[in-house]
Amino acid sequence: MEKTSIEKKGTLFVFLTGFIRIKGVVNWSAISFFGFLLGISSLNFFSYIIPFFFFIVSTFFILAFTFAINNYYDIDSDKENPRRVGVNAMASGKISKQTGIFLCIIFVIIPLLLSLLYKIEVFVFCSLIIIWMWAYSAPPLRLKGRPGVDVLWHFVAFVALVFWGSYLAGSITMINGLVALSIGIFGCIAQVDNHIRDYSFDKASGSKTFAVWAGINQAKTILILFVIIHIIFLFPLIVLYCVYDLLTILILCLGTIIALFVVKIKKDPFVPSLYYFIIVFGASVYICCFIYHINRFF
Repeated sequence: MEKTSIEKKGTLFVFLTGFIRIKGVVNWSAISFFGFLLGISSLNFFSYIIPFFFFIVSTFFILAFTFAINNYYDIDSDKENPRRVGVNAMASGKISKQTGIFLCIIFVIIPLLLSLLYKIEVFVFCSLIIIWMWAYSAPPLRLKGRPGVDVLWHFVAFVALVFWGSYLAGSITMINGLVALSIGIFGCIAQVDNHIRDYSFDKASGSKTFAVWAGINQAKTILILFVIIHIIFLFPLIVLYCVYDLLTILILCLGTIIALFVVKIKKDPFVPSLYYFIIVFGASVYICCFIYHINRFF
């Protein structure tokens, strides 16, 4: 009995970490959940039970499909990449390709069926998101194999996730749009950073990533450019939602201090220190936006 329990635990671990990449699912779900929080129009939590349940279930399966289908079409390349084989259970042989594609189909059916029962407009939105997630990895489009387009794909995906959460909560206003745009730019930053870290292997294996296409030095320059653009997109959020009372001003100042501290202690040969600054500082801006949004209901 104990052996069976261990085996089940191992299978679940492989499924979560090596098939759907649960860390990525959780991180991207958090982005969409932030959009959901910015979309609520009251503090009557009971009125959001059904939308929240639908949001959690549908978003989980949409993102599980996103990472699983990426693993499926990256089996051959991930087999040769020591950094990727550990997060692709099909590349390591722990999950078969047949099982993988079957699960991907299930991941698509569940949110589509739920959204069809929920509301036709939601079904259309859900379908468009799934198609966009599929287009990143699957041929013939396979946007991740088109240098530059793969980076822009992340912008659209992150913007869509914020709007998806806000739409299901029932409200999309200016604050949602500004947050979505800034998070979309951050999606570009994260993708270029990922390409820079994988540059050596991708170049040796002939993978067509943005960093390989543009060159490592140019990719680092573009990363800094995206960071600057991200800061520019944060300015409207700061002016409109972060400096209106003492609490948000303190949070913004504290975020700046912590960000500077992280930059000082974080040494990474792959990416510029400004990248780490914007992660912490940007988080403090979004916290202020959330506080501003919630304070409107008091």
